[in-house]
Amino acid sequence: MPLKRSISRHCMINRNSLYSSLLLIAFVAFFSSCTLEEPDATDKTPPLTLTAEQNLSLTKLTWDHVNVTGFKEYILLQSSSSIPDNPTPVVNQDVSLVARIKDVDITTTSVSASLITPTVCYKLYCAVDDRFMYSPTICIQQNIEFVPGFFDSGCHTSGIDEMVGFDRANNLLASINYKTATISSSEVEFSFNFPSLDLSTWNGITDVFGFDQSSATLKKFTYPSLINTQNVNFNQILWAAKPYQEFVFIASDEFSKGFKVLRRSNLSKVDEKEGVMNSQNIAVFPGDPVTVITFGVTKSKKYTIGADGKILSEQDVSGRLFQPGLQATCAQGHELFIADALGSIFNRNGDKVGSLGNSQNSFIQLIRLSADETKAIFIANENGTQRLHIADLTTLPAVTLLKSFDLPTLNYADIIPENEIIHVVGASFNNSQPLTYILLYPM
Repeated sequence: MPLKRSISRHCMINRNSLYSSLLLIAFVAFFSSCTLEEPDATDKTPPLTLTAEQNLSLTKLTWDHVNVTGFKEYILLQSSSSIPDNPTPVVNQDVSLVARIKDVDITTTSVSASLITPTVCYKLYCAVDDRFMYSPTICIQQNIEFVPGFFDSGCHTSGIDEMVGFDRANNLLASINYKTATISSSEVEFSFNFPSLDLSTWNGITDVFGFDQSSATLKKFTYPSLINTQNVNFNQILWAAKPYQEFVFIASDEFSKGFKVLRRSNLSKVDEKEGVMNSQNIAVFPGDPVTVITFGVTKSKKYTIGADGKILSEQDVSGRLFQPGLQATCAQGHELFIADALGSIFNRNGDKVGSLGNSQNSFIQLIRLSADETKAIFIANENGTQRLHIADLTTLPAVTLLKSFDLPTLNYADIIPENEIIHVVGASFNNSQPLTYILLYPM
């Protein structure tokens, strides 16, 4: 009997121990299971999606709407290689910030080709409360046309699908089809360093005019052969030269004869005046007579030119340049002329009527006008970042910025607005090889 009670008691202890063990297992299993606040560490699938679609030199990025509380912002990163799956967004020498979007309903953006690389990669982060969600990295092959050579000076004229550029790396003057990215003709030209070029048509004949400010020689080339046909030398700095119809107008530092009218056909002198000393740009406005204004930093003059090229009158005007650039960087219209580092806008009377620049930390590098002359298309360097801007000019002095695109760091030669597409031409050294890129942007 005592043995039986001992066995029964022993069995009860075992049953109690087994029951306690089962409770312990259930407790551990329950509290070690996944919750929404603590996702399973083995699930590495990024919760965001990101898709890409190319349009000209832009990439349209789209992602799913994030429907969570605590949303702070979308953060878009860019790199020339795959971006690691870091728990937080990391920006360094290899990964750059493209955009920060604080509106949860904005789920698409267009990104400019700011990296000149065969491949460009993107990753999207979303900040929610004190944590981040992110997408997989997507990489695309960029569709960027290029031609060999360092063409950082260029010019074009309407009606011709080619521009003329100077390749400083190879001392080459060349005609480039900016639609097919092909060189159709070229000539060696050793006399240029940083030339200002102008492609101009009159009476069915197209010529290229080019000059360096020093040494002061104006050179004329036939188009499309690019054969040098005439040259004219000046004793001092040649600040600006502007062909118009059968004449070429000159602003130089020559004493007592700084403003000249040359005959286009042979570059012979027609007339001259004392002109203005120091750096200048030339504006030409059509009419009868033709109006020519030489804009300077301290003084500007307006001339009227008769049909025979003779100077009929001259007078001082109020408009002044802030910091003149090369003549080829200016924009010439029928009623407006835009020049200098501020993008100063002048009318045919020589009055300043507006400005493209709006910051002390930016300067204008290159300016063109749309075909209807209602918009200015220009490249600005803003704190070291180059951007392409499109601005409305119909309500001067107010200038309304319509679109902006980040640009890759290049030496830009020309902007060619055509229909609804803007061709932007710039050069750089890629792996020690000089290359010129043709980028496309929507008007």
